[in-house]
Amino acid sequence: MSDTAEKVAQATRQRAAVYAHLFKVLKTRLGEPQAIDLMREAIYNYGQDKSTKNYSPEARGGDLRQAAAEFASPDPVKEYQFAPRIVSESGDEVVIAMSGCPLVDEWRDMGLPADEIETLCRVSRAVDHGTWEGALGCDLCFEGTRGEGRSECVLRVKKRAGGIAG
Repeated sequence: MSDTAEKVAQATRQRAAVYAHLFKVLKTRLGEPQAIDLMREAIYNYGQDKSTKNYSPEARGGDLRQAAAEFASPDPVKEYQFAPRIVSESGDEVVIAMSGCPLVDEWRDMGLPADEIETLCRVSRAVDHGTWEGALGCDLCFEGTRGEGRSECVLRVKKRAGGIAG
């Protein structure tokens, strides 16, 4: 892989380390439930903001297939980090699998316990909820994640009946 892709992957791993340290501090000061809530809210908002800027008007306008194609794009950097692929699609539902996750890889390398990795994964995937639910008008369900010890993350995305919320 290119030097650029490796540098982006390293930046993602650094983000994972920041999440882990931030979670530890917030958990100590505020308790675990509030730490989770605050981090999820901020990360969700980032996902929503990112998708309003980085997705095409078609995707933001409710074209689920277009949104899925952009999410699972063949971009070499995204492929190197997350290896996303569309498993199945119809007009109102898409299933996407990702076999890589530099965040989980970093948390494992940091020696974090499995339950903390699972929690950090739940917190960090709020970015995807913000992307799909907030700005693209879909419902998102994770059907398994690498943070839970699975071999890949599986996302089921469905068109929301009312479209974009808010």
